[in-house]
Amino acid sequence: MIKGFAHYVNKWKINTNSEIIPGLTAISSALEELGNPHLLGKFVHIAGTNGKGSTATLLAGVLREHGLSVGNFYSPAIIDVHDQIQVDGVPISEKEMDAVMEQLASIKTPLTEFELLTAAAFLSFHKNSPDITIIEAGMGGRYDSTNVITPIVSIIPSIALDHTNFLGETIEDIAWHKAGIIKKWQPVVIGNLPDKAKRIVVETANLLHSEVIEPKQPVQAELKLKGKHQRHNAAVALEAAKEILQFRYDDAKAEAGLAKAVISNRFEEISPNVIFDGAHNTESIQALVETIKETYPNEKIHIVLGMLKDKDYITVLRQLEKVSEHFTFIDFENERALPAQTLFEESKSKIKTIRNMYDILPEREEKEVTIVTGSLYLLSGLREREFRIF
Repeated sequence: MIKGFAHYVNKWKINTNSEIIPGLTAISSALEELGNPHLLGKFVHIAGTNGKGSTATLLAGVLREHGLSVGNFYSPAIIDVHDQIQVDGVPISEKEMDAVMEQLASIKTPLTEFELLTAAAFLSFHKNSPDITIIEAGMGGRYDSTNVITPIVSIIPSIALDHTNFLGETIEDIAWHKAGIIKKWQPVVIGNLPDKAKRIVVETANLLHSEVIEPKQPVQAELKLKGKHQRHNAAVALEAAKEILQFRYDDAKAEAGLAKAVISNRFEEISPNVIFDGAHNTESIQALVETIKETYPNEKIHIVLGMLKDKDYITVLRQLEKVSEHFTFIDFENERALPAQTLFEESKSKIKTIRNMYDILPEREEKEVTIVTGSLYLLSGLREREFRIF
């Protein structure tokens, strides 16, 4: 269950489960019962393996700098369910979430947990009426419950192998799912996609008479979000902003909006020399490794790692071992969590140990930088405990 969501589900006696059931039949039926709140307003839809949250945040910053109010639907949560639904960077309040869930208790269509949250988001955005609402797909795109909108622009920042048990085992399979968010006559902005994935996306767009827009180069402006990959995400956000704003687009405002954008768990320094990064698959871990080398070229690195068992953890270990010989593996609370013992046994690190979220880590060495990574669920759990492990 999404953190904090059970309180509302139980209070209003809503039957749901955390099972993942791809498809749009149930969510479409439920939204029709609710008066189709998703049919009003202007939307941006983002699907991609990595970079969705960062791109959404960067785009929201640019749009707000131009005077627009912006709604965001993020996935997954940083702390709990409230931060997944935001307007102008402010999470939905407990009072409003309670009112939305009361509405959802009246519908007859059974929904999964994520479908229920998606419907809650649409009800909230309908009530608050932001100028633009940026919707982040949960998984895939084509059969994701968010794919009931007609966006003014779609965004696919990246495509890589992930969630292969649901989306298919080839890059072409996954690209087909991501390309499912493209809508007829509406443009799509893409990041630097692998050739095989790009071919699928372009073919889909051509069939729908959708213009494909690709940034020519990463932005050079100063960002609070660290790493070369974030400069690519920023370039994608700018192209989307140009489509939304048209003649109102202003370079200076756009640069200012990018510079202000921040998002938790993206190479975030939560205390001196302790970095949280939500990298959780081979592509995002590679971006993390490059950012570590760029930001801390001479410092000792301590990796604190916890992962889900459906990830390619062996490749992730080999990637991270290029920048560190000191590893701590974490057991954390999630039914899909990979046992820390498995990571320990597969690791080739010279210095390694196992902890859980309730332990206190040994005192850090002077000038050693600790990078906590591997799962957004791990980082969420540590935030909930107010980082007491550190």
